[in-house]
Amino acid sequence: MNTDKDFMIIKQQSDVELETMATIYSVKIHYGPCNTFYCSTHKPGRLTGLRDRLQTMGYRVQLIPEKFENYCMIEMCGHEIFRCKLGNLMFNTSCELDPVCQRAVAAILDASRKFIRARCHLWVNTIIKRRISCIGSKHLIDHWAQKYDMDSFAPVSECVNCCGICSSQNK
Repeated sequence: MNTDKDFMIIKQQSDVELETMATIYSVKIHYGPCNTFYCSTHKPGRLTGLRDRLQTMGYRVQLIPEKFENYCMIEMCGHEIFRCKLGNLMFNTSCELDPVCQRAVAAILDASRKFIRARCHLWVNTIIKRRISCIGSKHLIDHWAQKYDMDSFAPVSECVNCCGICSSQNK
């Protein structure tokens, strides 16, 4: 029987999984009010081309208004990827016609490529660390050099008396 508590736990787990999977393909665009015609207001219309281009490429875009004037900053995974003056972006223009927007998209693609590479690198390192740390009776045995019991071997003086190999090589 599903209760509200079980549903909330499942919802929290799925939100965490979704958040960790989608962080590389999630973009936050912080923008401030644009000062044009002696009026300072937030104008998300300047970000239309950038937002549309990123959404068609499969990115999740969040527009976050800020208090800084003529400010535009693109963030991925908590890192600043691109910054420009909001006035440099064209109003209600597609990405193909706006060179600043094209540079922002190129920076986002480059950053996502680097984040994917870093995530794979960290993934491989954690697998290696887990493999080294979980050696036990139920896991595969590593074939490292082990300490041998040297007392069980005969000394060289016995070899000379037994078969004479050591004495024949010295001659």
